[in-house]
Amino acid sequence: MNIFIDFEASSLSSQSWPIEVGLAWLEGREVAVKSRLVCPRAHWDPADWDSKSEGVHGLPYSTVLSAGSNADAVSDWLLDIVQENTLISDAPEFDQRWLDRLLDQPGPRVQDFDQAVWDEFSGGGNPASSRVARVYKAKASRQTAHRAGPDAADLAYAWRAGMPKS
Repeated sequence: MNIFIDFEASSLSSQSWPIEVGLAWLEGREVAVKSRLVCPRAHWDPADWDSKSEGVHGLPYSTVLSAGSNADAVSDWLLDIVQENTLISDAPEFDQRWLDRLLDQPGPRVQDFDQAVWDEFSGGGNPASSRVARVYKAKASRQTAHRAGPDAADLAYAWRAGMPKS
């Protein structure tokens, strides 16, 4: 099973840390979505909080501190859902870094959405595949929320658009 993953983070710097993780997957043709706020670990530098990033995701630092769950609990929750499934992201270089930081060790490999779409829907390398086109049309039609759960769900909805209608 594919699980689509998205993170919101303290900033986009190389020292940034996750503040929210979202997971989405298909159960038949239904999209299941779960997300958690992440309270920063003691060794994550609060100086890496960026007000521009806060402006994008709309999560104040005070909310992350008060409503976020312990990072170990979020790690356990995430790994329990993911198990041996494939993680897919539209920003794998960022999401892999934040996943590894959340887990406090290298985590499962995050695959690139575009490559996964190509592999699954191109019909053996046909760039004109209508299934690929349906995926990207659906993706473009959804407005990015800049919140981890809805953004992961957007990827699942786009993926679903490429699937056979049966």
